[in-house]
Amino acid sequence: MKQLPTRTEAKAHAKYLSRSLNINLSYAQDVVALRYNCHDWSELSTVFGQFSDKYMSCYGLASPEEKRAFSQLLAPYTAELQNAAHPDRHVPESLMHKIAEGHIPRVSGKVMSAVIRECEDSPPTTVEDIIDLLEFYDETASRVLVGQHRQIASNNTWLEPWVFGLRFYAYYHFKGKMVTILSREWDLDIHDAYLPHVRDRVFSRPWFQAYMVGYLAYLVKQFIGLGYDGTIKICCVNNYSALDYHEKKAAPYSRVGIHHLYRALLDCGGEYKWSLSQNGHKHDFGIELPFAALTSLKKGGK
Repeated sequence: MKQLPTRTEAKAHAKYLSRSLNINLSYAQDVVALRYNCHDWSELSTVFGQFSDKYMSCYGLASPEEKRAFSQLLAPYTAELQNAAHPDRHVPESLMHKIAEGHIPRVSGKVMSAVIRECEDSPPTTVEDIIDLLEFYDETASRVLVGQHRQIASNNTWLEPWVFGLRFYAYYHFKGKMVTILSREWDLDIHDAYLPHVRDRVFSRPWFQAYMVGYLAYLVKQFIGLGYDGTIKICCVNNYSALDYHEKKAAPYSRVGIHHLYRALLDCGGEYKWSLSQNGHKHDFGIELPFAALTSLKKGGK
């Protein structure tokens, strides 16, 4: 059994979502409730702080034991880690910045447990070993930029930020300070998103489109903050492709909310685009947006 978030923890999570994704706080609370298999905030409020197995499908808060083990693991390298955040690749939201600024409680239990497990299997011997591990498990654009720093011109880094309940799989193509992001798979991964008998429940929530678009804006702002510009293309959302939407094919399990998301991407400046291979073959049809189209959005989800 594990402990559900306390009222303070759940409210802090909701405020972070509201601020980061630019959505209304009441809708952010609804998201947090779904993360713990509760239908809404009212249901979650009846079980704050309780120990349970029923609500654990997307659990990610660190336990006291994980926090203690993670802190002990980093303790020998405290001074070096405080100076390890690099202005060219570590965004303010990155794992390195959280650690450098002493905000270890803000690290998800998912990341803590992964780092602890890796160190148990292969104990680090230098601070560079620890930095490499922390950069690998980063959940922000910094995970991508570390590859760019190592002169990987194109990489397919995946981002799975627990705090947002998303999985974002993409290719990042760099040319100087321009980056082209091609996402072939982008999934909302909370509560009933993958239950085949549930008809559009998560996707029809009033915050769904603003939440998803808000994440794209959050991501590209991290790149912009380090001097990059570029485009982002979305090819598929929860197994329903932009091409299927363009061809007016039904979404699986009648998830019409994904229709509205694609429409929202087009309405905020997106365009249908094919990618072209070197020999001229078309591939990866999607909706492409310039970074600027996402950074100028007004608050959504009201």
